[in-house]
Amino acid sequence: MSRFFKWLLWAVAAAGLILILCGVYVGWLDYGGYFASAKGRLVESRLLQSGSDSLYRHSWLSLVNDAGNKVECGLLVPAGNDSGRRFPVVILMGGKATGKHAINYVLNIRNVIIASPDYPYTPRDSYTLPQLLADIPEIRRTALGMVPSVMLLTDYLWQRPDVDTTKLILLGYSFGSPFVPCISAYDRRAAAVAMVFGGGDLTALIRHNVGRYRGTLVSQLAGLLGGVLLSPLEPLRYAKSISPIPLIMINGSEDEQIPRKYAERFYSEARQPKRIVWLEARHVNPRNVELTRKIVATLKVELSRIDIMTDDN
Repeated sequence: MSRFFKWLLWAVAAAGLILILCGVYVGWLDYGGYFASAKGRLVESRLLQSGSDSLYRHSWLSLVNDAGNKVECGLLVPAGNDSGRRFPVVILMGGKATGKHAINYVLNIRNVIIASPDYPYTPRDSYTLPQLLADIPEIRRTALGMVPSVMLLTDYLWQRPDVDTTKLILLGYSFGSPFVPCISAYDRRAAAVAMVFGGGDLTALIRHNVGRYRGTLVSQLAGLLGGVLLSPLEPLRYAKSISPIPLIMINGSEDEQIPRKYAERFYSEARQPKRIVWLEARHVNPRNVELTRKIVATLKVELSRIDIMTDDN
């Protein structure tokens, strides 16, 4: 069989799968009930301390709901809290290669509890069309599973006596940022939400990023397929729902992965209160310590504006 006909068969298969997924999507528009059911009830939590420093105790946290589903997290808790103090809490969803290890990249912040849920699926650095089609079921399952996972993590944090439940910050950066609007739409416990180097229109963003490494056909199909596959998480469909929770966006003016127009499009859809800050930077990378420091400093300033953080953070 010629290469052309192989590609044609893949294209037909992809088109058929898109139509099937479109049918599922049209028939199931509201995912609130699904997310609540998938979250379930927290029945078990286990903490394994992994180290400490002058500021924090480092732990791995394992949560189990009443259906037996497990959520793995990293957890930082301020050291030496003998006074019974209650702290602000950040639920941190980091880049695709960090997951629960995002806590290891926290810099220049004190007196805050930080929890990072793990990603059950690790995206490939790049995809061929056959790889993308093969990974589709797992991508969809784990992507949608992040919403109830964070909701279950919030249940756990709400039970801790050292958590100030009036000061929860839901923070996603890079790969983690698209989850923020959806989670905040179905779980209103956050005092503020922050999207760092994120934007809206997943179809266009997938097409753009696949197109940086693959040809037009693969990038177009990946964009169409990914947009339908991840439609329950599309940030644009929840942009207006964030309000009245304050929205903070921090983006890079030279971001090669999230072009400025997609950040601006999401910001324009969101309602007040909202604020966007532009840094002169390419896409965020945990190894870029200088950029991480700038992001944390900017977040602290913006959160202090709404009285969630203070000078001792």
